[in-house]
Amino acid sequence: MNKLLPHWNALRQQLDANPRLKWGAALIVALLLVFVVQELESARVHLQKRAIDEEVKLRRIKSLQGQNVWLSREQETERLHKALLAELPEVATPGLAQAGLQTWLRSLTAKSPQGNEIKVSVDPAAAVEEIPGVIRVHATLSGGMPARQIMDLMRQIESATNLVMIETTQIRSDQNNNFNISMNAYYRNQAPAP
Repeated sequence: MNKLLPHWNALRQQLDANPRLKWGAALIVALLLVFVVQELESARVHLQKRAIDEEVKLRRIKSLQGQNVWLSREQETERLHKALLAELPEVATPGLAQAGLQTWLRSLTAKSPQGNEIKVSVDPAAAVEEIPGVIRVHATLSGGMPARQIMDLMRQIESATNLVMIETTQIRSDQNNNFNISMNAYYRNQAPAP
């Protein structure tokens, strides 16, 4: 404390000697107080908004409490899940899924006059991580065919009894009439998942 006393006395003498310095120091203190008040007000508004949000959440949760709707929704979801899984054909191995998709696509393309020119490419089957026991087989059809026949082929693919989804389609209707259809077919694996 004794070390600060000379500095305090020197500051006091400078303030007494210069009235502008007094006003400047008072202004600085006033600005600091204004900034502190602003920060406190901002923190209060933020906390108030947060408290209101939490209150709204709590009221929403309390309004759902005791409702039996969730039990019926769970049963409905389970029924829908089973119905969707029933649309997926069962296969003994992923290789059979791949071969089945390739055979089905070749039979579809064989019906068209350009059937021999259409290339069928089927990738190896892969497990769908989100749904245990379900495998996905990716396939690509490419070749030359008029656009109307391509649309008919796409309708046949989409109306398949098992779940086949067309991912991308590229159709060029110029002199060459090229197309490329990329799709995924889904199957259930009979073997238990590891």
